[in-house]
Amino acid sequence: MQGEDRAGAGRADDGAAGGPEDRWAGDGLRRADSGAAQEWPRTPPHEAPPGHRRPQVVIEGRYELLEPIGSGGMGEVWKAHDLRLRRFVAIKGLLDRNAMTAGTQAAAMQRARREAEAIAKIEHPNVVTVHDQVETDNQVWIVMKLLEARSLADLLRGEKVLAVPRAADIGLQILQGLRAVHAASVVHRDVKPGNVLVRDDGLAILVDFGIATFEGAAQVTRSGSVIGTPPYLAPELFTPGSPGPTPASDLWALGITLYEMVEGRVPFAGGEVWEVQENIRQTPDPVLRYAGPLAPVIQGLLFPDPQERLDAATAEAMLREVLGAPLARTATSGGASGEAATHPPTAVSEPPPGHVPEPLGPPVAEPRAADGQRAQQGRRRKGPWLKAAAVTLCVALLGTAGWLVAQGVGGDKGGTGGSTTTGTSGRGGSAVPEKWRKENPTLKIGVKDDQPGLSKYDRKTKTYAGYDIDLAYAIAEDMGYSRDQVVFTTVPTDYRSTALKTKGVDLVIASYSITPERKSASPGGYSVDFAGPYYEASRGFLVREKSSKYTINDSSDLRRLKVEVCTARDSTYETELPKRGFTMTESQPNTYQDCLDQLLDVKSDVYAVASDDIILAGYVKANPGKVRRLENIQGAEGYGVAMRPNSPGLKAEVCSALRKILAGKVWEDMYAKNLSALMDSQAPPGRPDLTECEGY
Repeated sequence: MQGEDRAGAGRADDGAAGGPEDRWAGDGLRRADSGAAQEWPRTPPHEAPPGHRRPQVVIEGRYELLEPIGSGGMGEVWKAHDLRLRRFVAIKGLLDRNAMTAGTQAAAMQRARREAEAIAKIEHPNVVTVHDQVETDNQVWIVMKLLEARSLADLLRGEKVLAVPRAADIGLQILQGLRAVHAASVVHRDVKPGNVLVRDDGLAILVDFGIATFEGAAQVTRSGSVIGTPPYLAPELFTPGSPGPTPASDLWALGITLYEMVEGRVPFAGGEVWEVQENIRQTPDPVLRYAGPLAPVIQGLLFPDPQERLDAATAEAMLREVLGAPLARTATSGGASGEAATHPPTAVSEPPPGHVPEPLGPPVAEPRAADGQRAQQGRRRKGPWLKAAAVTLCVALLGTAGWLVAQGVGGDKGGTGGSTTTGTSGRGGSAVPEKWRKENPTLKIGVKDDQPGLSKYDRKTKTYAGYDIDLAYAIAEDMGYSRDQVVFTTVPTDYRSTALKTKGVDLVIASYSITPERKSASPGGYSVDFAGPYYEASRGFLVREKSSKYTINDSSDLRRLKVEVCTARDSTYETELPKRGFTMTESQPNTYQDCLDQLLDVKSDVYAVASDDIILAGYVKANPGKVRRLENIQGAEGYGVAMRPNSPGLKAEVCSALRKILAGKVWEDMYAKNLSALMDSQAPPGRPDLTECEGY
């Protein structure tokens, strides 16, 4: 699997519901059914008599169990030796021995079999790699990579609290892993610090799928208690008629984990489940003293009502803002130049072990209501505005709390995004740009972060670069914005319209193809308006350079051999290719990068990726000798600048800027800088006609 190089082999730590010291791993939370317990095969004793070699159990003649490396309410995780490949692995049974009865064994085995298959398909650097699944008479085992890392719980025990940037980075990685898990229709059910491993290089890995379940699967309880760890269990799991664990309940647990990282404790304590739930009811808005810009994220994830809770895409956008947004700027009251007042960058240092930082200001918390019921009702009322304003609020906090260093996105101020105008107003000194800028001191633009040449995010420098980024700066400059007044937010393909709908961004410049369907969305969808197109891309495919299963010379081979094609969810390819006879993968991921990751994994069933030629060219350049492009197929993708509908003033300004960019040398310079090397062509393609700007 691709993930086999994610961590070095060594000390195993699957998490196993928090490990041997996990105080929440007691029998009271184990899966149970009525009836006599099924007799379970004896496992090797933990200690052998002196002078005797302990007899080893070998699973399926291949995996030799060596020693337990973690235990919890759902059983033990073993360090094992893979006799065939001669490597050490971690192996865990998915079935709780206390839940097995003669009457439930067959159904439980079938369910665990399906869960193991789903878990084994999850491929993501922030999710533990599953090498294999094996089945014995009354157990289903998953074989995982053995990881050299310590748990986040161990990290917090030593350091007590983490600095906000570090907590946000770990939280973002957990969230990205959860999105991959949820995309496979799996719910983790036990997200907590004990089940997150943190390597020395900072990589966070979500582990322990021993109690994972399918989305929508029935709850399994004992004495009314839901399986999991009480302080991290979402309140909806205990409401009458609850559908059981869902992705939203995993996001609640992530909110608890984020709170614990920055505050040094869980927000809703209690020794029993009922105590935790009562604390949620009585005080639904826990005090946040040290969260700084993370406060809106944590508050949004800890909404008791799952319908009002932050969704994964919005939470990811907000976490990226915390990690990478520039400090907000406040316009000077005087000075005709209109320059923004700058604040000196504030370095962030992590607190020494055992140190609890002093609050920078008053606690970020809601006023307590007269009783828990009123407090919870008030929290429910505020839900809708949080999703709409969360990203904006997060940016404001970044500017006032002084947590992060301003990033200077996109390189020097004289870059290829270059001057398209004269005068500070951006249009020869006219007052037209001020129409939008007057009410919007920053311009929030949604972009991609995984498309070399077009738009790529550098995690080390915390900057975006590429053709779309330069275009965004050029448009912003024409509208009267300076570079430090532009705020970029990553928007995956299936989240672009939502980011506009919730006003998390003002514009989306993210290889967003203009289609009639997107301009007039179907019921339940979000329509957007476009200015453009600013670039015309051809359609194509990416395949492995070498394939042991297929010989693929052109796109006709993909159809003839019924090769599974991966593309991004909600892209034009998802609906267009099946009409042309292509076979698509069963479920499409959020991004083209996810498809590329599967293509590079020689053990996956993905042998082709469909996308635009310019996107695929960037992937070829980044992976020389591993993938190749096929010839383009019929059709073109016209990229547009997207915005909310019924914004004629904003659209007029964007269209005006695009006309100047396309008419002058700026467009050619941006192509030469970012795309010519990828396309092996110094000459840019023909200039597109701004059909979406007619009348503006």
